[in-house]
Amino acid sequence: MRKFYRNAALVTESGVIKYTNILTDNGKIAYIGKDNHMTAADITVEVDGNYLSAGFIDIHVHGGNGYEFMDGTKESFGKIAEYHASHGITSMLATTLAGDMSETLAFLDAYNEYAPEVSALNYLGVHLEGPFFNPKQAGAQDPKYLVPPTKENYAPYLKYGCVKRVSLAPELDGASEFTRELLAMGAVVSAGHTDASFAEMEEAHINGFSLMTHLYSAMSGVHRRGVWRTGGAIEAGLLIDTLYAEIIADGLHLPECLLKLIVKCKGREKIILVSDASRGAGLAEGTIFKLGSLEKGQDVKVKDDIAMLMDETAFAGSVASGDRLVRTMVKTAGLPIHDAVYMITATPAKLLGIDSRKGSIEVGKDADIVVFDENINIIHNSCYC
Repeated sequence: MRKFYRNAALVTESGVIKYTNILTDNGKIAYIGKDNHMTAADITVEVDGNYLSAGFIDIHVHGGNGYEFMDGTKESFGKIAEYHASHGITSMLATTLAGDMSETLAFLDAYNEYAPEVSALNYLGVHLEGPFFNPKQAGAQDPKYLVPPTKENYAPYLKYGCVKRVSLAPELDGASEFTRELLAMGAVVSAGHTDASFAEMEEAHINGFSLMTHLYSAMSGVHRRGVWRTGGAIEAGLLIDTLYAEIIADGLHLPECLLKLIVKCKGREKIILVSDASRGAGLAEGTIFKLGSLEKGQDVKVKDDIAMLMDETAFAGSVASGDRLVRTMVKTAGLPIHDAVYMITATPAKLLGIDSRKGSIEVGKDADIVVFDENINIIHNSCYC
């Protein structure tokens, strides 16, 4: 199948190139240029001067449109993919949360069975968000499911071969050994729901932690011990140049000033836009839904365009997706479109080690392509699955 994209404003790493045409052939990018005579194409997509970029990659997604991965059903994998594909996502990590071990193992079984059958987008693997968190920074994670990272607690999850990223609190006993095992299997190790000090985060980074899970959310910041101030995980995320930082760029988790501060400290090379989308993404204001599995999850609600615990003491993930993340960084943080897109394409691809085939529009790479207008409304989306 050969597909020809005509008259695109191509979003590249360095800027936007207008009047560009792209030919894909059997799921790979075959041509980029000005030639307008691809008569052998099977399908022509008239881009009409709108933006065209590499497909968006979301490495932190729990669900959407009434479904969540912890449901562990074939329908949930398909419906979540369809929803986020309609918002520009072409690849994602299916994300868990702290829950009953039997449910999480059932999800891993379901992932290996159902994810390969999905055609709406690429499932790149699993992100285990918990249960190895500090109870002091539980956030919307259910505290009753939090456990220390002992081999007995984590070994059952690693047998499935699909875990590509784990978020955990590096200050917990057992975290160092767990990290060594994860690095040996090629997984990304991320600091999340952590009460670590700056010094503990420095050590964790030396030992292999490469990412901060939703920077600023559910992590320690500067605090006082007696008369002395000491930095926390937030300051480490901002100051350690080689640490990646994912941010929930829904415009609500982080206000404008913090978005701009993170950009100033980290730059686009180390920022990854994520949705942290829950089952509530796509549901109406006021809807009450389950965070986690339908059987054992906790009630949360959609309020003011975000997900919250019922008592409104903490956010409970987001109701966003890819297009909204880019829109926030352009409209609120004031970034050029190519920098905002870079943070949801090239940067996550580099973190996951898949940048040789995804994350940018280049000849020979996978034909993961999204077309959107100046307000980042998605017009067309296709992926190589």
